[in-house]
Amino acid sequence: MSPMIRKAGTAVTAVVAFGLLAFLGHGRFDLDQNRLLGTGCAIPAKITARPGPAPDGGAVRVAEQGPGAAVLENTSTLAAYRIPVTSGARTVEVPVLVPGQRIGVLLDRPAVGPVIWIAPEALGGFTPVTATVVPGGVRYRSENCRALTSRGAAVLFRDAGGRLTGGEQLPPAGVSCAPGERLLPGGAPGAEVFPYCDLRTE
Repeated sequence: MSPMIRKAGTAVTAVVAFGLLAFLGHGRFDLDQNRLLGTGCAIPAKITARPGPAPDGGAVRVAEQGPGAAVLENTSTLAAYRIPVTSGARTVEVPVLVPGQRIGVLLDRPAVGPVIWIAPEALGGFTPVTATVVPGGVRYRSENCRALTSRGAAVLFRDAGGRLTGGEQLPPAGVSCAPGERLLPGGAPGAEVFPYCDLRTE
């Protein structure tokens, strides 16, 4: 078979395949490879809802307090997004908390500001990134369909009785919010590491 005929056959096959896809899509043809293959990521990069009280009466509350560190908890059935937390002149923004999730903050007697509340389904399959202290560093694990933006991490320390004794902040470059598992340096034995992984890409 001549090269000319082979090229013509390939072109015809491609036209037929694209035409079939267009027909199955009822005339709406999408050239996005991720959507064609069913692998598009639904986690939004931006949410435009406004802050306000949770419709179900839930809240982001201070669940534990120690010297210079605290643990926050989302008691709502909704997800809390862009959570401002202040202590004196310092303000920290927690990117997102799903229902029932806890996260550490390195603030003394923090106050939680107005929160954006959204249905968990609006997060498009987002799941919190976990971090575990292991020999050699901290193992970060993300089951999300795209890389999130690292805003660092809060590392909390406890005494033998389980009481908070303080903590330290890890910089964004020292925290992985990428899909899969990654081992990075840091984290003393027994410490709790809370990654701050943001939906926003900027």
